[in-house]
Amino acid sequence: RPSMSTRGGAPEVTDQELADIVNTSRLGLPPESLPYLHIAKAEDAWGALRSGGCVTYNNPLAYYESPYLHTVVLGGLEPRAAYAYRPAGGRRTFNFTMPPAAGDSDPGRPLKLAVWADIGVTNISYSVMRRIADMRPDVLLTVGDYSYADGWSPRWETFGVMMEPLMSSVAGLGVPGNHEIQMGFFQGNDFVHRFPQPYRQSGSTSPMMYSYDTGLVHILGLPGSYAPTTNTSLGRASAQYLFAASDLARVDRSVTPWIVVMYHTPWYNSNSKHYLEGIKHQWDMEDLFHYHGVDVVFNGHVHAYERSYPVYKNKVDPCGAVHIVVGDAGNYEGPALQWTQPQPQWSAFRESAFGSGALTVLSGINAQWEWRRVACVSKGPGDAFWSWPGQAGLHGEPCTTEGDDSMTSTVAVDTAALVRDVVSCPNKVASRRLFAEKPVMV
Repeated sequence: RPSMSTRGGAPEVTDQELADIVNTSRLGLPPESLPYLHIAKAEDAWGALRSGGCVTYNNPLAYYESPYLHTVVLGGLEPRAAYAYRPAGGRRTFNFTMPPAAGDSDPGRPLKLAVWADIGVTNISYSVMRRIADMRPDVLLTVGDYSYADGWSPRWETFGVMMEPLMSSVAGLGVPGNHEIQMGFFQGNDFVHRFPQPYRQSGSTSPMMYSYDTGLVHILGLPGSYAPTTNTSLGRASAQYLFAASDLARVDRSVTPWIVVMYHTPWYNSNSKHYLEGIKHQWDMEDLFHYHGVDVVFNGHVHAYERSYPVYKNKVDPCGAVHIVVGDAGNYEGPALQWTQPQPQWSAFRESAFGSGALTVLSGINAQWEWRRVACVSKGPGDAFWSWPGQAGLHGEPCTTEGDDSMTSTVAVDTAALVRDVVSCPNKVASRRLFAEKPVMV
């Protein structure tokens, strides 16, 4: 059975690849020098790593030089216009269509936002990518954990090649996850240079936080739990809180009535994995989101799918936000199990399978959410890795991920009509300002 891995379940880095880096004796260094290390057998390389599984800083081979990363800003692009482009020196031509302008609404062609997170470079990652490409979305939202390079930087290039059919042709917005920030001690460096976000255009001084308007939607991207979230109650508010507060106060809901926020670690998660991990962020910023009438919050991190009812302070609230976890795009670590029991009242649907979702904005009041399963995975007796044979769940046929104890474990599609109740919810009607008219710059 094919495993959820590019190497059939083996480590992504082979013994020999690692030994070629750790074995500095091949450089001819004097044995008495600090960087010198001799590895007799390739399999001994893993034992030579320091605590945390990292190559030491004084190893001259420890530093990765990526291919050239070219960033080009294109001006004068028209909304909904189609363009073709070819990288200089390349032979292939790519095509993309610009998303609609802020405030534009076409009932015959409603704005479609595809949403995924926790992707990786597995056979499931590829299948989820192809499913999203078939949706023909206007914008792709990636809610953290892109390549799962985890300290092995060449994986970013593998990820880029695998995802090219989608990412070369669809406008993308994204936020960092723990695998961009902490795993491998990246601190977001690879993410920032490969997937630059429009932060300067939205008055932000940090590439980790920004906003963007398209169609009837205002999108706010934040680092969430991976940056300080402290609010004004402690006297010195964090940069993230001040930017979010300033940005939300400037939203013109006559132009972009829908407010969508995305950050990686969820507040509303009833899976045992990462349970309550984002609670500090929730304590600091949920009141702010509710005050400004945020409609939808997208998260990843938990390797499963879960959708809430509109919720606020852990209770169903028609004026609250719908929180959706989509950390199920194919990462090699496998599904998140088990679910807490009983299912919380705020939790509408949950499943430990792999797939992606799409938010279609029909009007300033109505939108349609749909999640579709792509794969169910299993792990046989004695197996160390989860595997997917390439068919279970791919075309909507019945299947269940082994060990999934949710009530909806066999359901292939989850759909929900989202309605902005502007009659009963004053926080959904117009912009509400906490600060001065001018944006708060940090």
